[in-house]
Amino acid sequence: MPMLVMLWVSNFKGGTPELVDTCYAILVLVLPFVNSRTWSYQELEIVEVVADQVAVALEESQLTREKLAEQNRALQQAAKENAMMASQAINSFQKVMSHGLRRPMHSILGLISIL
Repeated sequence: MPMLVMLWVSNFKGGTPELVDTCYAILVLVLPFVNSRTWSYQELEIVEVVADQVAVALEESQLTREKLAEQNRALQQAAKENAMMASQAINSFQKVMSHGLRRPMHSILGLISIL
């Protein structure tokens, strides 16, 4: 999927650029200048409507991309929490098993030393 390059707007306050979190897509339409064609009012209206629709589609695409990024962050956080819980469960199990095996081993060693 090709990535659409969006322009980041910077605000020059006091000579130092400050990045603004908003980005815009700029559509440049190059009309042919062959034979000095004159564009009718209806044709230019159609171009304006199409440009507006493209702008809306780009904005929706950006919003969808941001929503998906947020969902991915939430899923990653949930996966991290699940991994931590699994690790804690394994550690608890190993502690219980280690302690549970230690007693019988000491009993067996004690009986062997008596013999």
